[in-house]
Amino acid sequence: MEQYLTEAGMQEKRYDALYRKCASVFGLPDCAMWILYYLSSSDEELSQQDLIDKMLFPKQTINSSTIKLADQGMLELTPIPGTKNKKKITLTEQGRKLAEGTVVRIRRAEVQAVKDMGKQKMEQFLTLYREFYECLEAAIKNEGIIGNESRV
Repeated sequence: MEQYLTEAGMQEKRYDALYRKCASVFGLPDCAMWILYYLSSSDEELSQQDLIDKMLFPKQTINSSTIKLADQGMLELTPIPGTKNKKKITLTEQGRKLAEGTVVRIRRAEVQAVKDMGKQKMEQFLTLYREFYECLEAAIKNEGIIGNESRV
């Protein structure tokens, strides 16, 4: 059993390292790269809270990165009427150009990888990945490490 856990952990770290390497090549901090990634690949408007929910980064990290990207002219933050502090985040023209040269290229590579694996294998992969997460989450709860709060 231990070898499976080691291999699964190594694969997770390899994914993380691959994306960090891309961010480094692009001269972007990890969080900034992921903000650009989600904004450029989303069909819906996103707020900072949406990014927190999707990216699973700490709130302060996302807020700091968002403000920095806005200060650099990459993002526009627009208050959402009827909310206290919620702001819609959109890419500026400069931000769209940056995304095209960086995260859109990553997305194309990801799409190609899915095509290379094929639909059936990709569906199997996702099914097993979700199932392992659910089993792991349940086992961690059974260990008393976390409670029954909502899923990450």
